[in-house]
Amino acid sequence: MASEKSSRFVILYASQTGNAEWIAKNIHQEATERGFINECYVMEEIDKFDLSKENVLILVTSNTGDGDPPDNATKFFRFLRKIKSNTFLSHLKFTILGLGDTNYTNFNNTAKRLEKRMIDLGAAPFYNKGLADDAMGLETTVDPWIANLWPELVKVCVQKGKDNNNTQVENIIESVKILSINGKTESNETSLPLETPNGQSVDKKMDIASGNKIMLNLSELTKFEQFTALPRIPTVICKIIKSNEERIINSPTLPSFINTPTPIVNTRLDAVRCLTHPEALKRTIHLELEIKDYREKLEFIPGDSFGIVAPNNENLCLGILKTLEIDENEANQEISVESTEGTELPSHLRNAKSTSIMELLRYGVDLNSLPRKALLRLLAEYTTNEEEKKTLLFLCSKQGSVQFNLLREQVPTLLDLLITFPSCKPPLERLLDVLPPHQPRYYSIVNSPLVNRDLLHFAFNIVDYKTPVPYNVRKYGVCTSWLDNLSGYAKEINKRVPLTTEINIPIFMKPNSNGFAVPSDISRPIIMIGPGTGVAPFVGFIQHREQQIIAERKLNNIEKTFGEMWLFYGCRDIEKDYLYREELERFSENGFLKELLVVISRAPNAGLNGNPKYVQDLLRKRGQEIYELLDQKNAMIFVCGDAQGMAKGVNDAFADILVEHGKIQKSDALKILTQWISDKRYLRDLWS
Repeated sequence: MASEKSSRFVILYASQTGNAEWIAKNIHQEATERGFINECYVMEEIDKFDLSKENVLILVTSNTGDGDPPDNATKFFRFLRKIKSNTFLSHLKFTILGLGDTNYTNFNNTAKRLEKRMIDLGAAPFYNKGLADDAMGLETTVDPWIANLWPELVKVCVQKGKDNNNTQVENIIESVKILSINGKTESNETSLPLETPNGQSVDKKMDIASGNKIMLNLSELTKFEQFTALPRIPTVICKIIKSNEERIINSPTLPSFINTPTPIVNTRLDAVRCLTHPEALKRTIHLELEIKDYREKLEFIPGDSFGIVAPNNENLCLGILKTLEIDENEANQEISVESTEGTELPSHLRNAKSTSIMELLRYGVDLNSLPRKALLRLLAEYTTNEEEKKTLLFLCSKQGSVQFNLLREQVPTLLDLLITFPSCKPPLERLLDVLPPHQPRYYSIVNSPLVNRDLLHFAFNIVDYKTPVPYNVRKYGVCTSWLDNLSGYAKEINKRVPLTTEINIPIFMKPNSNGFAVPSDISRPIIMIGPGTGVAPFVGFIQHREQQIIAERKLNNIEKTFGEMWLFYGCRDIEKDYLYREELERFSENGFLKELLVVISRAPNAGLNGNPKYVQDLLRKRGQEIYELLDQKNAMIFVCGDAQGMAKGVNDAFADILVEHGKIQKSDALKILTQWISDKRYLRDLWS
């Protein structure tokens, strides 16, 4: 009965990169159009809602790191942990949508933890949770989950119009998602010209300023009379207000709308060193930042990380301006971004006051991430050529899902989309409605403050690759290419080059919530696994403990026990990409590193006749000693690097070690590892 239903519901979201916020606000908007009374809040705004008085709740959350909650979920999780009564939420019905990535072992861990805690407190699910996988495309799960949400929501919440047998509004909404095509298109795979001559792939170096046309095969387009499952046309939210005075915004300082968890400081780029041979598969750079003027603001220990606020490529922004027919003078005029009536600006634009179009493009929005279907739907609304418009609608429909995935394989920028569909001229305000927020890039700290408190060291691979055959378009990382340019494209291996020019790098410290840091207890053994650039924080770990041991020896504290340090490191070629070789071998020779175990994956005998190929193979080979460290000496485990293959392989290796040497079942071994992760004895800093 309608009287038993809740009169309203609340949506809570936690978002690290903007995806969960986007999805939550779209659910909010569509629910409102469907006649549901609802409110939408970020989880950290706990003073704006009262769970003890709410009856229906929708939770949307992403993850950060290896299944950790987003930064803006911390307060909410803390609030839930403090509740002791298991009936506190017995009045509440809820559902949850999680955004995760199966490249990480703890897939959608935040959503799973949140669901368990809600049930522990007495809440009951009214609709099965959705667990979207970014590795497969979030929309594959998100779109059908939202489509099936409405008939379940109406069972627990009053829907204005629906409960009065008036379905006109709902029919209008559904009709927008199905579009009939008047007449059949003549489109085929050459209508948007990027076919390869004679079937051969073309090597095209990315021209950032002019973009690259996207290769599309539209032969399927002729088969369909209508397109279904189209996304809703995004709500009009942003409006640009020009200043009454014609002021040019061209300041070297960062825009005020940039929001970071800790204050931004301008460090000076002090030195650069290339860590790899010119013939290495990847080029790895080590940079040093001078921070002596910010000692109080930038306290750190090895294992901590920091964010860099790097701009989108200037030529990419200029190319977009040219395509949208916005001249540079207009692009640098002072403007503000405000919300339309009844809407709320996305969080990354809330402080976009006294800024400019160029600043918004360089620092406000992401121009390089994989496009959402909602972006294509929006572009179709501002495309005058009928063939191009049909193509965009096809790509964001159910019928065009295969081609949409092939489009994403090409990693198109916004400029690539605009030049592929030249009649598309969307207002910049509408692009602000759908483009994700521009993200800082995070890096692990390499050095110990006990060695040098005035410098901050870090290392990274230069992101420079080609999209798969037959596309072969060269792509560059936003931050790594920017840093590489500023530091002079260093290529001579292991030559430290001081930089005397005043080059500022804006950074901020990232709060270390997962505990991945060198242990304060120097008697505790540490097992470190870090292939490739994953070794970077462990250089700082060993530096730090080395200085601690030296300090203890100076105090004649000869009875002090120092925990063993084991490092498992992997690279492709010992002569070309053995990072920090000189430092690591010195640590080993001096006895501060008990075991330096290196595996070379491209060695001729790697993986043959029992020879290890990857770090997980080395772990198994030393399984008995590893087990004794874990079982008898309470050793800690630290893993840093690739989440996709390495992290799972290492986890499986530890499970096998526990099974073989602990004489337990595999299921019990996996439970022990899960508990160690929870206890912060087994810590991982992973990326995909």
